[in-house]
Amino acid sequence: MDGIKMKIPDSENPEKDVSDYGFFVKDGKYFSRTFTRNNEYYDSDISNFVMKSLFHLLNGTNNTRRIISLQRSTGENHTVEIFTAEMKPDSFETVLKSKRCTFYGNATQLKKVFAQMMNEEKEAFIISELGWIPIHQIFAFADAIFNDQNKIVQIDESGIIKDQNKSYYLPAFALSNLHDEDFKTERLYKYLPGTTDFKTWSKLYYEAFGENGLIGILFLILATFRDIVFEQVGFFPFLFLFGDFGTGKTSFTERLLSIFGRDTIGTPLNNATTIALNRLVSSRSNEIFYFKEYTNETDEKAEDFILTAYDGAGRTTGVKSNDNKTKSFPIKSAMIFDGNHLPTSKSAILSRMILLNFENQSFTTEEKTAFNELKKLSYKGLSGVLTEILCNRAEFSKTFKGIFSETTTKIKEEYTSLPERSINHISLIYTAHETLKEKLSFPFNPDETLKTLRKTTDQQSEILSESSPINIFWMAINFQVKKGLIIKYDESTPGTARTSHYRVKIDSSGYTLQIKFQPIYPFYTKYCKENNINLIGLSSLRMLLTSTSNKTFIHSNIKGRGQAYTDKVFGSCYQFMLTKTECGFKIGDIDFSV
Repeated sequence: MDGIKMKIPDSENPEKDVSDYGFFVKDGKYFSRTFTRNNEYYDSDISNFVMKSLFHLLNGTNNTRRIISLQRSTGENHTVEIFTAEMKPDSFETVLKSKRCTFYGNATQLKKVFAQMMNEEKEAFIISELGWIPIHQIFAFADAIFNDQNKIVQIDESGIIKDQNKSYYLPAFALSNLHDEDFKTERLYKYLPGTTDFKTWSKLYYEAFGENGLIGILFLILATFRDIVFEQVGFFPFLFLFGDFGTGKTSFTERLLSIFGRDTIGTPLNNATTIALNRLVSSRSNEIFYFKEYTNETDEKAEDFILTAYDGAGRTTGVKSNDNKTKSFPIKSAMIFDGNHLPTSKSAILSRMILLNFENQSFTTEEKTAFNELKKLSYKGLSGVLTEILCNRAEFSKTFKGIFSETTTKIKEEYTSLPERSINHISLIYTAHETLKEKLSFPFNPDETLKTLRKTTDQQSEILSESSPINIFWMAINFQVKKGLIIKYDESTPGTARTSHYRVKIDSSGYTLQIKFQPIYPFYTKYCKENNINLIGLSSLRMLLTSTSNKTFIHSNIKGRGQAYTDKVFGSCYQFMLTKTECGFKIGDIDFSV
């Protein structure tokens, strides 16, 4: 590989260099000087090259790196990037020979060359992750940074950025790494300012994707400032795109992710290990990752990854050391999942998602036109849209938490029956709009935003209700009742109390459902297995059904019986409130056939 075109000059004063360093440079070679007994001397070349350390690259460890320019005596230039550990005779000789360079002096002479080289080198910080770099207060692209003065500074041919009083090294486009396949993906995230602004882009995105597009735009704002959001509220939800093939899920995500770069393919969730998922998501900060094809067969470890990622926790692994150190892979970016199966087998997963429903397979002329224009703009680059958002970091950091608190209080007053997590998610998305509505030109107003969020949350709340462990239990029991497998107590035949599973008790207080939980439990497990639903253990399910949070459960007043009730007719049982409807009965939100 050709090197950076630079000329390393011969020594201006060989005598001084010999005195100071023990060698001098002549004709593109290193020379040593040997003195005889008569105080005469002769010079010997000890290499066929000379070199210069362009930058000492700091990475927070003792094994730092250096960018070194090698200049052969024939005039050829090569640039190499080496670790400090390679700066010893045997290892360095391997590096040299790969560039047809040789040092044929001794180890002491090589150390003297290194010493002189290190005296003159400059330092730069290695940027090993893209996105937001908190320690330097910059946003890193593959070939540029957006600094705290809201300015773009791009790399030189060695991969170095000189910004104010600091220098940074971005390896993906450095001359020494241009043919290195390890940086292939990273190069997709180069700075491409494009020809449009946030106002134009967001208007087209909203026109192309409608209500889902509104939430997508605000999710992008939150993702760009994810570190602020997480630091101030302690959680960060995911988007889940639900719908059949051809309904626009992938197109929605591709056009959103094109803000950050060209890598919009996404990662199939079922083809990656949890180690790979953690490494991937911890490789960039304040960006968005896309995981495709969630199904109810998705590996349990992948589901655990999703659950812990909501709270910012990633994988922790041990490293080889004498002090039992560990290395963490924290979650530092937002995530989008898609699938044509809802994650209902674990309601805890769906509760961490903001659900977007994609149901149309035909699109209007206006939607198609806007989408095609978005594609054209993304080919030219959309980094300018991203930097326009980033310009508002200080404002977002200053006002976000206060607006979020006010919004949460307002939503709680209006939606008294919503789970707290759903309220937080509505508030978060709405706060993204309220925080920057005076700074960015959105194609929708606060009322439209709240209306869309209400609709989305109502749909998700209904699904969450159906997928809660308690409701799944009652659906399972109701299903088996209809099939005649679960036996109702026959009032006309008192002796059947021992062999029956449930009874409907009617008295002055209304209707009560009495069940014998342990005999009924196997029917619940059968239903879950047949429908590929994660079942709850007997003791855990009993605790859920009889907890104070289950408003349909009737607590026993009999001392020493726990939560069970002893009925004179039916025996020991658990009691639940039934509600009479025009079509029959309900227990909570679930229809019950009696």
